[in-house]
Amino acid sequence: MNKLILLIKKKRLKIIGLLSGTSADGVDACLAEIMEIKGRMRIRQLAFKTYPFSEDVGNLIFKLSDPTYQNLDELLRLDVVLGKFFARKAVKLIKDFGYEKKEIDLIGSHGQTIRHLPRPFLCLGQKVKAPCHIGDPSVIAGTTGITTVGDVRRADMASGGEGAPLSPLAHFMLFNSPGTPQVVLNLGGIANLTILPGTEIIDDVWGFDTGPANMIVDSLTKKYFGKKFDRDGRIAFSGKVNLRLLTFLKKDGYFKRKPPKSTGRERFGKGFLKKIAEYKKMHRLKSEDLVTTVSELSVQTIGESFFGLVKTKKQIQRLILAGGGVHNQYFTLRLKELFSPIEVVTSESFGYNPDSIEALTFALFAYLTIKGRTGNIKKVTGAKKEAVLGKICLG
Repeated sequence: MNKLILLIKKKRLKIIGLLSGTSADGVDACLAEIMEIKGRMRIRQLAFKTYPFSEDVGNLIFKLSDPTYQNLDELLRLDVVLGKFFARKAVKLIKDFGYEKKEIDLIGSHGQTIRHLPRPFLCLGQKVKAPCHIGDPSVIAGTTGITTVGDVRRADMASGGEGAPLSPLAHFMLFNSPGTPQVVLNLGGIANLTILPGTEIIDDVWGFDTGPANMIVDSLTKKYFGKKFDRDGRIAFSGKVNLRLLTFLKKDGYFKRKPPKSTGRERFGKGFLKKIAEYKKMHRLKSEDLVTTVSELSVQTIGESFFGLVKTKKQIQRLILAGGGVHNQYFTLRLKELFSPIEVVTSESFGYNPDSIEALTFALFAYLTIKGRTGNIKKVTGAKKEAVLGKICLG
């Protein structure tokens, strides 16, 4: 326990954030130095790198993520395998950027999402919500010897929330500018919006998942073009939007739901893709047009969510883009058109690599947890109370 007491008392912490997103293509690893000066967070990004999974690992994650797949033994084993993988890549990040393991105070790991079940479901007479993230933080801590914070969504769910999105708190700490109302849009597998009204009051921050960003585009690009993703949006630019298919897909009930709301592969995974494939076959759509249409689905549902659901007293002045979807030029071009005349920039303008923001977020949550600070925003997740997030596994 002496180790934990020292971490609590230490003013300046070097923390590695680890995350594997819904694309399940690898682990994002970010090293940050975090401290507080006169009550204000100071977050300095020191290193970032993505370490790819082998094709076998990615395929197994997708198989286990299928809601119809029920092999518990395989899930438990992959939990340990991924924990070891995350641990090795944390150590590799340290070496790759010229640091020593003894310099690192903490690891904050999101893990790999296998299930995200944010809607109440009746089980043995009780309504419950449940997450499943693998890549056991105990394995990470035991392998690296570095204290690790993980399983961060469960505490919010235990408090009545959906466990997501959690990123709005991090976006507030990274990007908030008093007097300048802004929106942060994270383009991961799922897109989520954070509204920063320009005040210094955390309870004024709002956010929610709008629906898919890269998830469906990546899946269709792999299926029909044999590529992991639509590089620079080239395939989307080569096709045409099929308005009938777009209208059909936008009828999904998630887009009509009011926040708080969050979503994942359970909603926009295998079942959703099956509907798209059946539509393509029935109407003989070109594969290029399919990718263009689902890309347009992503950007339009983002725009409609913002203009339909966000009611702010002040005019939003800036849209900040982060996440892997920043590299999809179809996304960025269409978002600039939809949000005009609002200024559109990437997180790079604030000194943060757009690819690193989610991993950096979980480094920040590790800091908050060790300090006994809450990490959720009630009106974002729907929680009844604020909660300290995550489990602390001593290294």
